Amino acid sequence: MTALEMGDPVLSSYQVLDAGDDRPAHSRIEEWLERLIHSGQLKLEDRLPSEVEMAGALGVSRMTLRQALNGLESKGLLVRKRGRWGGSFVARPRLEYELSGLPGFTEQMRRSNALAGARVTEAATVRPEPEVRHALQLARGQKVHRIVRVRSANREPVAVEVNSYPAALFPGLLGESLTGSLYALLRKSGHAPFSATEVLEPVIASAEYANLLWMEEGSPLMLVQRTAYDKEGRPVEHSFDYFRPDRIRITLRTQADGAPRAEVETATVRDRTERS
Repeated sequence: MTALEMGDPVLSSYQVLDAGDDRPAHSRIEEWLERLIHSGQLKLEDRLPSEVEMAGALGVSRMTLRQALNGLESKGLLVRKRGRWGGSFVARPRLEYELSGLPGFTEQMRRSNALAGARVTEAATVRPEPEVRHALQLARGQKVHRIVRVRSANREPVAVEVNSYPAALFPGLLGESLTGSLYALLRKSGHAPFSATEVLEPVIASAEYANLLWMEEGSPLMLVQRTAYDKEGRPVEHSFDYFRPDRIRITLRTQADGAPRAEVETATVRDRTERS
């Protein structure tokens, strides 16, 4: 960790902030610091100068500076701590994960220049929980293939996927390699996912999932609960995906009412055709 001062070379570019830019000062400061973080000039756990020093050097009020720092904190690029040894510390940029119809986990990690991985921790044919049975429209006694995978980015675990598939539709599924795209396997079986409903919900990490994700028990997670359907409207998958919010930033693109193919509801996304 380096405790920075405004006179340090890495922060010397603040002198050009006013060059022909009529945006609000807090927006320019936020963009400037974000560029330094993403470029690697500001490094993980570097401590920025005090608010008083930064505001004075930049010629803005502390309120304006705090607006910029708040913006960076909301993006996960800064961690602000109180106390004698507190301050604003550079954090690792979170990886982008978009729900709005983009390709699945592997492709999204590739676009973030991260190496995606999958580790299977469970693969078994079981009787589903009532919630899963209802979502998959199964009769009592029908079973599902339950597959639990830890998804990683650059060998760091960032999500746990708990997937359930009707066993009668995919009899040979568990005999396949389960570390690649599960949707590719479903397509090969003749029941390709065509649409999906997804709901986002904040939850608390259990001891089991905290251990899988290298976190403390009770840490916050973002749950994405999904039911996928084939072209005939038959449910073919139910999934609980638990994401680390400190490493994954989930985004959702929406369109105004009446825009072509805008089918986004409050916490629901439809028409996702690919997922790794």
